[in-house]
Amino acid sequence: MSNFTESQIAVVALDIIRLYPGIRTSQLIEEVRIIMKPSGEDLKILNDRNDDKFSQKVRNLKSHNTLSHLVTTTDERDCQWFPKS
Repeated sequence: MSNFTESQIAVVALDIIRLYPGIRTSQLIEEVRIIMKPSGEDLKILNDRNDDKFSQKVRNLKSHNTLSHLVTTTDERDCQWFPKS
């Protein structure tokens, strides 16, 4: 049963962003999910939401600016992620 931290997810997400510059958040969530294989707690659907805890943690990388020193993002709803040079 997984309960990944945002920091654990950030490491995987950064590798993916470097492989696929311009990846959109929805695609990033799917790619991180394939690699990390969340289960248990991470798959619980959030109250009043259509997504699970895991996808919210990936989205939080943007809202918490977790990777802002390493990536830039567009300001769209399904934003794009680009590694900084």
